[in-house]
Amino acid sequence: MITLILQALYFMLPAYVANMTPVFFSNVKMGRVLDSPVDLRRSFLGKRIFGDNKTVKGFLFGTLFGVLTCLVQFCLFKYGFVKELNLIGYTFYNSVLIGFLLGFGALLGDSIKSFFKRQLSIKPGRPFPVFDQIDYVLGSLLLVLTSVNLSWQIIVIILLISPLLPIIANIIAYSLKLKKVWW
Repeated sequence: MITLILQALYFMLPAYVANMTPVFFSNVKMGRVLDSPVDLRRSFLGKRIFGDNKTVKGFLFGTLFGVLTCLVQFCLFKYGFVKELNLIGYTFYNSVLIGFLLGFGALLGDSIKSFFKRQLSIKPGRPFPVFDQIDYVLGSLLLVLTSVNLSWQIIVIILLISPLLPIIANIIAYSLKLKKVWW
């Protein structure tokens, strides 16, 4: 059971990294295009689609770091204990693909949740229990399952353990003054 948990966490690592990356770039100014919101300040039914916190640079760097994480996994593929954690046979090509699907999927899932928060008049940064913890997991799984066949056990482990990770990351980001609230 421990091996399955470690395999699930290792497989999802690019999604976890992608989900955390935007907060580290949030205070770095990169120019009008990269700092602009992905919804271009557009509205749907009189409410913002995603809000100002979903930026081009967040999507770009989150996805990029997801891909880079998967490429590191590719480089470590043949070494000792790491080899035991692999659920897929890493090649350069599938590492780029899987990293993209997990990274972009995590950010897409988070953005879809933001859409619903805006439509429900929940202000940016306010908690949306359960959805705040599972959004990126669902987005990344939905995309990556188009290319990877995971066992139901791995999927269940991912769905049970992954929601705890953003809570831990948010507490760390709050402690480092990267976030204004701990949630």
